[in-house]
Amino acid sequence: MIRQVRRNKLQIYYDILKAINHESKLGKVKPTRVQNLCHMSYDKFSKYLFELERKNMIHNSDIKITVKGNRFLRDYGNINSLIEKFQLKYVVGED
Repeated sequence: MIRQVRRNKLQIYYDILKAINHESKLGKVKPTRVQNLCHMSYDKFSKYLFELERKNMIHNSDIKITVKGNRFLRDYGNINSLIEKFQLKYVVGED
């Protein structure tokens, strides 16, 4: 049995924003599709959408990412890339 690693709040925000961004490129963003891409229950997904709207990272009425949400998406993605490079260099041992 494969154990799923728990995501922290920032990772969940990132996953939701990334899914919204992906879906917006395909047309109208559908909440159910974003929820499925994020592998979340409806209750948790709704809670996080509300939090993202309260933090001005999305417009929940039509599910669009705000400028602040795009900055978070970019910055968190950069941090993840840096962490992956450190893992390759120090944990895996690639030089």
